[in-house]
Amino acid sequence: MDDGTLRLVEALIFAAPEPVETERLVEIVGNITIDDVKTGIDRLNSDYEREERAFRIIRGAGGFRFATMPQFGRWVRRMVVGSGRIKLSRAALETLSLIAYRQPTSRAEIEAVRGVDVSGVLRLLLERKLIRIKGRDSAPGRPLLYVTTPNFLRHFGIDSLADLPRPEEMGELEGSSFGTTRKGDTDELFSEDDTIGGDSDID
Repeated sequence: MDDGTLRLVEALIFAAPEPVETERLVEIVGNITIDDVKTGIDRLNSDYEREERAFRIIRGAGGFRFATMPQFGRWVRRMVVGSGRIKLSRAALETLSLIAYRQPTSRAEIEAVRGVDVSGVLRLLLERKLIRIKGRDSAPGRPLLYVTTPNFLRHFGIDSLADLPRPEEMGELEGSSFGTTRKGDTDELFSEDDTIGGDSDID
């Protein structure tokens, strides 16, 4: 990829309001391959590192986007407070983690684990577009089924659900399912400090 094409790829990722899929970049630019895009982004990140820039291009939610370096997170968080930043409660985080790992799952299944009514939390997560209704279960009463959204992936810096840590990797979790989840176990999945929108998120 020549320098002009490389800068075009850089500009497209910078201007895009959502993570840009590799295939979309190939379609827009033309005369480049998926491997060209990946190699080009590696070159750009090498340039940013050499120049000690405050950002990198990362992959998340199925596409490429810019993200600030973690050492600037404290100041970035200050800037975005009141402009779309969301802090989720413990109840919301626990419910969201259950949906992420058990999806598609119903309200009754979530309540069976958490032991409390989650209707209000589900409404909040739907409003924040972190979850969506996929359809109805075949069980009696045909309950609604909930799944996570691309917005969930993007805001938690996850490229796909396959990137979620396996339960057996979570030292505090017992058993192979969330049927044995104890209060506080989900802290290992999503910290209460996790926020939605504009934070630094490069590991």
